[in-house]
Amino acid sequence: MSDELDKLLRNLPERERELGVDSAELAEYLSQLGLALYHESRFEEAEQLLSRALEVREKVLAVDHPDICLSLNNLAMVYMADDRYKDAEPLFKRALFLQERYVGSEHLSLAAGLNYLADLYRKMGKPKLAEPLYKRAIKVREQNLSPDDPQVADVLESYAMMFYDDGRNGEAEPLLRRVLTIREKQFGKDHPHVATTLTQLGKLFGDRDQFDEAEPLFRRALAIREKTLSPEHPKVAESLNNLGWIYHQGGHFARAESLYQRAIDIWEKTLGEDHAQVAACLENYAQLLRKTNREMDAATLEQRVHGIRKRSSRD
Repeated sequence: MSDELDKLLRNLPERERELGVDSAELAEYLSQLGLALYHESRFEEAEQLLSRALEVREKVLAVDHPDICLSLNNLAMVYMADDRYKDAEPLFKRALFLQERYVGSEHLSLAAGLNYLADLYRKMGKPKLAEPLYKRAIKVREQNLSPDDPQVADVLESYAMMFYDDGRNGEAEPLLRRVLTIREKQFGKDHPHVATTLTQLGKLFGDRDQFDEAEPLFRRALAIREKTLSPEHPKVAESLNNLGWIYHQGGHFARAESLYQRAIDIWEKTLGEDHAQVAACLENYAQLLRKTNREMDAATLEQRVHGIRKRSSRD
């Protein structure tokens, strides 16, 4: 994909001449190319193209045109993904204001803008600002779709994770169970999206030291991922690490150790030896080694974790 994107970027001046430097068609082309860069995590390049698309649309379209709202949201998404929350907030707010003026407060399309801004406030650690936006987004989608629609589940999941991040696990649990029901109905019981919700529920129980409740959820998530993804997929490693941690906390050290080792091996192969996921799993493994009186081995792993995080902070 990167090679194809690079080719399109090289051909951009030619496309500008063909479409016109101030045309709505060019703005659409810049938007599509910018979004493709965004999905490749090439945020600086994405920002440049999406900023230009917004500039063109503001020149040639009405001030409240839906495409301007799209451009505002697209650029804000890049800022949010790049942890530039203060840059993203006014764009999301402006898009939501324009969209509400254009379609009204109960239109289905408004739910996406509400959810974007709520997600931003959740990432900023402002649940009091996020919560009413999530509630509005859920209400709009339930009114226009149905309580069991997948788009409702998407907002419910984000809303649940807001509670989870805020330490309000009791409020997150029923929302995640509802998400699980919808996702199983939508995709079937053996789909990777179902595994994601099972993982979220498992972490919720694990955080409350309810290991007997967490274990079957993590085991089922692992089975789904091993069945539907490749055995070396990073999501498989995530499930191995989660299940290993449950066994670790429950004193089943031999089981936990083998799972940690598998998870580390997969993450090193797929993400690289200096990835944050590798460091987190190594840290868990080092704690296990200390509990089983292997102090020197634990110290070696901890030294490696320190090196990974030190290099990461310099980057």
